[in-house]
Amino acid sequence: MSIMDFEAQTVRAIEELSASIGIVGPIPTEHHINYLIVGLADTPEQIQNLGWCLLGFIGSIISTDLSIDSAIGYGDQARENLIGILRKRLGFGTNLTDEQKQKNRDPLLQELIAHVLILIHTRKPILPPWLGEICGCRRPHLSPNDSGIDLIAVGQDIAGIFPIIGEVKAYEKDPATGFINACSKFTGVNSGDYNDEIRSAIIDLNGGGFSKQQLADNIWTTESRFGAVVGYDRDYGLTSDYGCTAEEVKKHTQSRLFYIRTPYQSMREFFGRLVDVLAELARQLGEPENA
Repeated sequence: MSIMDFEAQTVRAIEELSASIGIVGPIPTEHHINYLIVGLADTPEQIQNLGWCLLGFIGSIISTDLSIDSAIGYGDQARENLIGILRKRLGFGTNLTDEQKQKNRDPLLQELIAHVLILIHTRKPILPPWLGEICGCRRPHLSPNDSGIDLIAVGQDIAGIFPIIGEVKAYEKDPATGFINACSKFTGVNSGDYNDEIRSAIIDLNGGGFSKQQLADNIWTTESRFGAVVGYDRDYGLTSDYGCTAEEVKKHTQSRLFYIRTPYQSMREFFGRLVDVLAELARQLGEPENA
């Protein structure tokens, strides 16, 4: 009897999740462009597939070019490594306080989910105006509330290559404020506050196709496409054509500012369930496939 293959499960999950996901958008508004993600975690099958994709990022088996190459071990070894990460990073097996969930667990899960959207996009173009064709994406960091940039990638379209900057928020009951706060980070990018971090990340992506002079000139301060990926409770959602008029939003170019929403029936409850799903999937890696 063969032991379950982590890479094979992740590849299968990506393909199935890519087939099930749905997108409402792009919907242009006066100051930004909207997307609404549906079919990401609405059924048990989708949740399990999402779980395998998240484990792929948690286990660092997804490379910066978004190919899959495992270095976390096989069978029991992979299971133990992943369970250890889940305990350390997501508090698996611990009775977390609401504050710990809000400040640590939920932002990290939402950031990982944002990277799953990037991964899906490489199989099924779901966010082409924001992402174009992905040339490379920095791995997500596993330390929640890092003060840096949540998502850094490089995309390409008919006009050429461009930097992709993402800011990820988990705001249960206030998705509008989540978007505004993300735009504050984008303002900091345009002001040069993150030049060293972004330059280093793009260099790690083999330069992303940019010249040394473009990197020296901090091309991201003028050419980045910004995407705010905001998770929230569905009951507190906004209309698909919602247009934010906050001053922080109006500082940015409408055609390069994207508001990407991922609603959940109850974000806090779902994320708690999701951690349990991740642990159960990790345990399966040490079991025979036909057990």
